[in-house]
Amino acid sequence: MAYSYLRYALVALFLGLGLLLHVKLGLSQAWYLYAAGLVLLLSHILFGNVWMAFNLLKRGQPEKADKLLRQTWNPAWLIRPNRAYYYFTLGMLYLQHKKLEEAKAHLAQAIALGLKKPNDQALAQLNLAHIAYVQKDPGACRQALQAARALRPTDLMIKDNLEKLEKAVG
Repeated sequence: MAYSYLRYALVALFLGLGLLLHVKLGLSQAWYLYAAGLVLLLSHILFGNVWMAFNLLKRGQPEKADKLLRQTWNPAWLIRPNRAYYYFTLGMLYLQHKKLEEAKAHLAQAIALGLKKPNDQALAQLNLAHIAYVQKDPGACRQALQAARALRPTDLMIKDNLEKLEKAVG
């Protein structure tokens, strides 16, 4: 969490020092501080705190992950892989809060954008299957289960939950 605020502080520091040097010595002495501040700001806009939030969620700290994820200014500005994991993390957070429609929409969006790892794609499909099962939609449940199976997940927890849900669906 402190890392995200450190980035803001560094941006302010670089831009402030750049302005001070610009006023005292001219642009030729300040341009590199402006550039450093803008690069840090641009990195926050394009990458956000998505990976930190995703890792916090994986470590079982959803409250911290949610706070960090909410610091993203505009998800549409994120680069595509980060945007996919933004929606994946957000979908998982909504699922934990039992907000199934929102979770379903965000997980589907993450899959459409393309998650990097097959295990992450399989987990998203498994959760979509679970949502369909809870909403009593066996067709959508089977379709999501087949998609998850086709990804050949290597995570034992995902495999075990796939088998349990397949038995429950029958």
